[in-house]
Parts: sequence; structure tokens; C-alpha cells
Amino acid sequence: MKAAVLRNVRDLSIEEIEAPEPRPGQVLVRVKATAICGTDLGIYTGKSRANLPLVPGHESSGTVVALGPGARGLSVGDRVVLNPLLFCLRCAYCLAGKPNLCVNGGLMGREAPGTFAEFVAVEDYRCHRLPETVGFNDATSLVVLSTVFAGHRQITIRPGTSVAVVGLGSAGILHTQLAKASGAYPVFGVSRSAWKLELARRRGADVTIGGGDVVKEVLRHTDGLGVDVAIECAGKAETLRQAMEMTRPGGTVLAFGILPSRLGDFDGFDLYYKELTVVGTRAMLPEDFEAAIRATQRGLISLDSIVTHTFSLDELKAAFDKVETSPGDVLRVVVEI
Repeated sequence: MKAAVLRNVRDLSIEEIEAPEPRPGQVLVRVKATAICGTDLGIYTGKSRANLPLVPGHESSGTVVALGPGARGLSVGDRVVLNPLLFCLRCAYCLAGKPNLCVNGGLMGREAPGTFAEFVAVEDYRCHRLPETVGFNDATSLVVLSTVFAGHRQITIRPGTSVAVVGLGSAGILHTQLAKASGAYPVFGVSRSAWKLELARRRGADVTIGGGDVVKEVLRHTDGLGVDVAIECAGKAETLRQAMEMTRPGGTVLAFGILPSRLGDFDGFDLYYKELTVVGTRAMLPEDFEAAIRATQRGLISLDSIVTHTFSLDELKAAFDKVETSPGDVLRVVVEI
């Protein structure tokens, strides 16, 4: 099969390698589309660890083409989106229903072969059937949407809850939509990108803020109190600080963006003074995939306009370059395979 092989930092080549055989309980999936996310870029550039050499990629959709011995719940021809998490089903966290925290776990394209390849073998329970209304490219965004649902399980948004979404990448746009679908009002979208702010408005943001003192603007629209919930999606110390400053006393901050290991001169005084609750969130649970699929089927969430650029597998290096050098121009880059 044709696959991308990353042998060292930025040392990526398209090669012919042996296709995997599904083991007991696995299915073989013909990969149709794989998106590039920040983790993939970090592995490619050497900023994130990985078991090199390997096939990278993990946010994927495709078609089941073969069943391994004992595989259940799927048929050849099923269109699926893949849960990229690896989990053991035996540790305390897995047994407690939290496989996203599995102590023996990992990620496709990092600890195990990934999906920038024509075929991948995965456990049957990591495949979720796609509705016919969702194409393969858009289906890759269901992986992100599942993490958004996971994040919202950690917080409380009711009708009338005021919410600020800081950072309007693909996850931020999806957070905006889910907050609106949950009855939040007003929903603020915060970004330095004019076109992302416009997309956020089309997806339900009541107020968009694109420059100047963003905290001051949020406070101005909330009678000086701040929002009930701030969702930080940029993964930066500066934007986490802004999220905390724009949240009302007793409010909640969801640290959704993957933060750097060090926060520099980060000031955590608001944690004490405003009695803030800051919540972390990691990946997703299987039920978050099902919730994401149902929300899309029912029209509560639109995946339209999330994928902004497409490349072929042979163009994977160019796709990585696009994500790395022009982050302001992209929401989601998908590689068609």
C-alpha cells in the first residue's frame, strides 16, 4: 500500500509498504481522508515525541474492507470515522469508563501506525458509523467535535449562560456552535482573524471581538462582570490569562487548547481572588463520538466550511508546510487518500 513514512524530523517520504492484516477483534479500513492537527504538526517538526519511524496521522475516516476474526458490530462497506485513541480496557481508568486517561494508552500516528496511508487496522470498538449525509472529508472534523463534546461535559452551559470562546480555529468554531445549541447567550467569539470572526458570526456568535483590549470588550458587554464560562482554544499562556480575566467571579474556564509545558510569568491571582474553576479536558470518550454524529445528523452542528484546504497524499509535505507557515489562512487541512 501507499503510505507516508516519517523516519526523522521532517524526513517524510511516500513509500510502498506492506498493508496491515486485521488481528482478532480488528477491522481493516481503507482510509479516505485524514486531517492534519496540531499534534501531527508537532510530530513532523520534532516538537512532540513519537515512536519514529512510523506512519503519522490520526484524524481519519474511511470504509471497512475486511473483518478480522471475532470482529463485531461492523460490516464490509461500512463508512466509519475512527477514534484515534489507543486504550487497554484493563487499567483502573478504562474500567472506570475513562479510556481517554488510560495509563497504557496512546495515539495512532504517535505510538502506533497512523492513517496517512491507504489502509489501517483498528479495533472494532474504535470505529463509528457515518451517516450518509456526511462526506469523508467533513467526517474528519467529527474527531474534533467529539473532543468539543468531551470538553462541554466538564462544564455547565444552560440557557442564558454567557460564554466566551477565545481562539476560533476549527475547535473554536465548533465550541461556538455547541454553546449556542445548548442555549448560551450571549456567545462571544474572540480571534485576531477577520474571516474567522465572520465564520463565527455565521455559526451563531452573538458578539465577535477581533482587536484591542479583548478583556475590556467582554466586560463592557457584560456590565463589567465577565462571562459565566470562558473556553480557551488557542493553547497559549496569554489567551488563558485573558480567559481568566474575562470570566466573572465564581465562573469557569475550560482550558481546551493544549498549553505549553511552561506558562512563563503567568499570573494566577484570579484563581484565588475570583474563585475561578479552571477545568482541563483530554481527548474524548466513545460516547462523545456518538453525540457528535447525532448533533450533526440533527442539524445542531454544521461541519460546513471547517475544511478549508485539501491535498493528496503525494502532497503531504506541502500540506504540512501550509499548516505550519500559514495558520491564519486555514481552519482544517485534509489529505485525501
